[in-house]
Amino acid sequence: MRKWLLVLVLVVAFYLDTMFFNLLNIYGIRPDVTLAVVVVLGVLAGSGPAAAAGFISGLLADILFNKIVGLTALSYMLSGFFAGFFYRKFYADNIIIPTVLLLICFFVKEHVFLIASLLAGAKPAYFMTLITYILPSLLLTGGTVILVYLLLKKTLYKPLWRNEKIDVS
Repeated sequence: MRKWLLVLVLVVAFYLDTMFFNLLNIYGIRPDVTLAVVVVLGVLAGSGPAAAAGFISGLLADILFNKIVGLTALSYMLSGFFAGFFYRKFYADNIIIPTVLLLICFFVKEHVFLIASLLAGAKPAYFMTLITYILPSLLLTGGTVILVYLLLKKTLYKPLWRNEKIDVS
């Protein structure tokens, strides 16, 4: 049951990232819902499931929408892997850990994309990109992680009350 719920959450997050928020087009600013799901999954279920989910969803996004295949997959996979370091190491009602982790992962991911665009020959204005896109998207993504965390905590955290291992498969 949890496996199908996670697949459904990832599909909805992918839809929101690729279709819904692109249709809204609020000055190009949009949250990264898939990254929020991957980070929350890492905190609540561990590094393995989060890294796998991040790699698969990132690779799918790269294949369908990006010219550089593998960069999004790598950033999502590493975000899920590093978020998994906090698995079972904090009180589960503490929303600060996933939020701070997501903000750090998002900030690093966007800077890696900026470096990749510089290496590809583009010349983005760094401070203008930081002020007009990265920071507003960072705030929206930080708000999104709260909703994702509250949704997934209800399903993934229940076995932790009984000190059982979470079986995602």
